[in-house]
Amino acid sequence: MSSAIIQAKNLCKTYSSEGVATAALCGVTFSVAKGEFISIMGPSGSGKSTLMQMLGMLDRPTGGEYLFEGKNINDYTDDELAKIRNKKIGFIFQSFNLLPRTSVYENVELPLLYDDDHLEMNNEEKIMKALRSVGMEHRVDYLSNQLSGGEKQRVAVARALVNDPEVIFADEPTGNLDSKSGLQVMRILQELNNQGHTIILVTHETYTAQHAKRILQVKDGKLVGDAIVTNRLIAKGEGELLK
Repeated sequence: MSSAIIQAKNLCKTYSSEGVATAALCGVTFSVAKGEFISIMGPSGSGKSTLMQMLGMLDRPTGGEYLFEGKNINDYTDDELAKIRNKKIGFIFQSFNLLPRTSVYENVELPLLYDDDHLEMNNEEKIMKALRSVGMEHRVDYLSNQLSGGEKQRVAVARALVNDPEVIFADEPTGNLDSKSGLQVMRILQELNNQGHTIILVTHETYTAQHAKRILQVKDGKLVGDAIVTNRLIAKGEGELLK
């Protein structure tokens, strides 16, 4: 197995409000190898979303260590973490988070605009490559509010891909989709993993989690399970996706 891109060591997160401390995570330890496809699974309030926020560098742990590519994120400033997120990490959310009344092209372009090192002449090539990978190049001039839910999520995937990130985090990516659109998104994630991207999927659904290769189970802020998926589900329907 390749070297770990993510290492969580006794990771903890405690929130304080009006003098009351609440532990959202406590003592979580695991690693993720480059190129893995894992699901973080647990019921609502289990701590899985808090864990994803820390792994995605949207929040910092209050205890333990989080190493990304062998480096402790607490050694970085907030500005440095923002640059790492933009270059190394892609996010896909349940609510899509597309800019309303903005074109598909402009939504996918957004991460490039925050990259100080980007070459503007290459933007169109990167954007169209990302859109082709999710079968949405024919919607490039559509506004986001003219798209179906499944199409919106595929544009969100393209946006997460445009900087060619090392890791893609997908937080309940099928939660607002019908079953057909959800399978298309899972098919895309599996294809991206086949191409070498590390995928971390957060879900409360067993069926969705079984599309990954490994499942971490979180309950009451603790890691209670870590197992390889023995009967992995493979999403079909590439003909529909690519037409």
